[in-house]
Formats: sequence, structure tokens, C-alpha cells
Amino acid sequence: MELREIQYILAIAECGSLSKAAGKLFVAQSSLSQFLKNYEAQCGYTLFIRTPQGLKPTREGELYIHTARQITRLQRNLNNQLMELSSLQRGKVSFSLSSFRSPYLLPLVLPAFRRKYPNIEVSIAEAHMAKQERLLTEGHVDVAFLSLPLGNKDIPYLKVIEEEIFLAAPADHPIFLAAHRDPSDGHAWIDFETMNGQEFLLYSINHRLSMFSDQIFADYHITPKVNQTHDSFETLIRLTEAGMGLTFIPETYIDPRNRLCYFSIGEKGQFRTLVLGYPPAGYLSKAAQAFSDVVIEILQAQHEELRAKLKGGPQIGR
Repeated sequence: MELREIQYILAIAECGSLSKAAGKLFVAQSSLSQFLKNYEAQCGYTLFIRTPQGLKPTREGELYIHTARQITRLQRNLNNQLMELSSLQRGKVSFSLSSFRSPYLLPLVLPAFRRKYPNIEVSIAEAHMAKQERLLTEGHVDVAFLSLPLGNKDIPYLKVIEEEIFLAAPADHPIFLAAHRDPSDGHAWIDFETMNGQEFLLYSINHRLSMFSDQIFADYHITPKVNQTHDSFETLIRLTEAGMGLTFIPETYIDPRNRLCYFSIGEKGQFRTLVLGYPPAGYLSKAAQAFSDVVIEILQAQHEELRAKLKGGPQIGR
């Protein structure tokens, strides 16, 4: 196996078609097709078969692809280690997170990281959680921002924070009058019975928070009036501000500029564990470690700041 050959075969496997793989590799489709024909003849077995859904790997192809990914991961680890020998201030780190979280986290993390490590290059891969886990296991990214539970139990992770998920409402919503307040710190919360029958704006079915809302409604026998579902987090925020319903917002998504009030769900609140995931049994570069440290430091500080604001009552937004 040569690295160029591995690169070509992996591109075909990931794209599922010669035309898409050729575009990704910046080569002519006819050249890539001839390469695959010659390479399969050289190997003595077929790597891909044509199906109505595109090119699919044979059993031999699956073994080849699995081994090729291990080789590319080893090559990447070697490059990282060699780069660190020359200078601890140089390197590369690839980071994956959801497109929902990206606008809220990256403007905080990337400038802070650049100030501390100006010579370390950061690449970003936005993806849903299942794809993020796949990017980790295939060695395409160094660090991924995830929430428990993970689909792949082999992925090692480091806990960042216990993130509270709030009920968000416009400031003039009647539910404001039903809020309970802790007399010791003014912490505001809504009981589950009050949520029954309320109009909700919810996340589309392929979003993690859709699973959260479904679980809350089922566990506490809540029958919501689902006004609309959306893929866009920004759309949900704006419709909630406009009085179209209530929605759920994780604490790390809260923007003080939004004209919303935030309430804990139940007296003790509802939480999920945010983690940084890493490639299974892979080498973690010093650049990836440094990036992880910055992410954790920023999110933990943001978490503490929010907890302090909550003591003043539900009116976080302006």
C-alpha cells in the first residue's frame, strides 16, 4: 500500500461514487476509474461492487478500508509527534462540533486559543453527533464536543460540565406568573404540571434535544401543544421571542441579547453531561491537549457565570 493509493481508495469508499471521489481528489474521473481497475487487478480481488445506491465495498474491500484507516491514523500521529519534537508551539488540531453549537462556542474558543498558541492551526468539522463519533473512530478529527450517552462506548472522553437545559419563554408569557422561586437565592423554576398543555416550539427529530424533549414529556406525562418543529436553532429562538411558544435551550446556547426568560425545569433542573471525545486508542497530540484545556477553561467559567446570574431570578435575557 502506498499513501496515494490509500488516499484514493478511502475517497471512493467515503463518497460512494467515482465522480464524487474524483472531485474530492481533484483528479479526472476517467483517471480514477482506470486507477481502480488496475489496482484491483494488481491486488487480485475486487474492492467495490456497483449497486443502485452507488459503489459498495466487498468483504475484501471492507478489510482493506479498515486497515487503510489505521495506517492514515498512524501517519497522522507520527506527523504530530515529529512536529512537536521541533517545537511545542507548532502543530495542528482538528475539532468537531455540531452546527447548532458552533456559533456559540467557536467565537469564544478560537480567539482565546489563538492568543495562547498563535502557531497552532485549527481546522473545524461541523457534524451531527453520530458523524462526529465516526470522524473520531476513523481518525479524521482529534477532538469532538459531545454529550452523553455516546453511541460508541469505545470512544474515550473527558467531562467538561453538567449543562442545564432551561425552559425559555418570552418575558410577557403567562407562565412567568406560575414560576416558583427559591427564597434563598431567587432561583426560578417551573413545575412539570404547568408545562402540560402549553404551546411548544421543538427541535426536529434528528436533533439531540428532540430526544430530550420526548423523554421529559414521557417521564412526566406532559401533553404539549406542538406548534412547530425546526432544524434551525436561530429560528426557534426568534419564534419564541415572538410569542409563538416555549422551547428548551441548553445553557451554553444562551445569548444575553435574546429577549427571553429562562426557567429551570422542575425544582432540581434537568441536566446533561458535556464531554470532549477523542479517537479510540489514538495518540493525543500536545496541540489537541492544549485545545482541550482552552475549551474546558472557557466553558467552566461560562458555567459559573451563568449560575451566579440565576440567583437573581429568571430574567437573564434583555
